[in-house]
Amino acid sequence: MTILSALSERLSVRRASDLPQAPGDAPAGPAGDAELPFAGYDGLDDSQVIHGLSEHSQIELEVVESYERSHKNREPVLDKLRWMRGREPLPGYDALDVEEIVAVLGDADLATIKRVRAYERKFANRPAVLDEVVRVHHRSLAGRPASANPSYQPMSASAMDASVVNSRGDRTERGQP
Repeated sequence: MTILSALSERLSVRRASDLPQAPGDAPAGPAGDAELPFAGYDGLDDSQVIHGLSEHSQIELEVVESYERSHKNREPVLDKLRWMRGREPLPGYDALDVEEIVAVLGDADLATIKRVRAYERKFANRPAVLDEVVRVHHRSLAGRPASANPSYQPMSASAMDASVVNSRGDRTERGQP
């Protein structure tokens, strides 16, 4: 079973009500909240918005960026969004829970494992996922054939003991000036 087929299977089994709602789908609270990226967004200062961005999916970050550009246009928030926006390591990754990600990692290749690790560190930073990444990565490396010793070998210590470099940079035998 390939990673993508496993992912598709898991996503198709998931009920629509289990998937996170898009930010615009949330019921409107106070007047005007319906178009906010998330509830209370306009009441947050730059640092509060920046701190909370890692809790949102790529789709939600796109909505935040669009709203921010058209309304407040705060440069620090837009800078953070530029840094955080990127491709998910697997299609639909943000909709997966920890158990589903761990299951997908079992069949993953090294490049996918590295993408998941980088993405997870940047966003959710979930210990269970990062631990599984390490375990699968080690298992993947253990399955590789051992590499040959490099052709370059440093001089042995006994050969080094026979000569010494003096203060002028000349090589001399031990005991000679």
